[in-house]
Amino acid sequence: MTEKEDKEDKIVRQFVLYCHAALKYEKLNYYNERRHRLEREAHIDTFPGKLLGMAGSLFDTYHAGYFHVMGYEIGIVDGDLAQALRELPDRSRQIVLLYYIIGLNDREIGEIYGMPRPTVCAYRNSAIRKMRQDMEALHDGR
Repeated sequence: MTEKEDKEDKIVRQFVLYCHAALKYEKLNYYNERRHRLEREAHIDTFPGKLLGMAGSLFDTYHAGYFHVMGYEIGIVDGDLAQALRELPDRSRQIVLLYYIIGLNDREIGEIYGMPRPTVCAYRNSAIRKMRQDMEALHDGR
């Protein structure tokens, strides 16, 4: 073998050893994680019936509300929040969802609707005030 082939062969062997070591430690990490989860997780069959009944009634109280914004379907799990969003005018609802869920800022929302940034901010703040009033009214039983 020439010196160049010997050097390339050495590099290939080093790489193979590196891969073997990486796979060995990845396997160890995998088994350690499985053991860690098994020690801390409990199967649902181990819970008493009373707790399972409570969990079922808790999840039954939530009704997701779905809203469409820019081609996305957004699900809101909290029933009160979904109801407050339904009470808003369409444009205000869209602005709130774009800002808080999609993560756009006022300038970007303004570009979409052809509005200046302060107008978008005013719409959003007005919508949040109305939502807060509606949610407080739901909780007060009015």
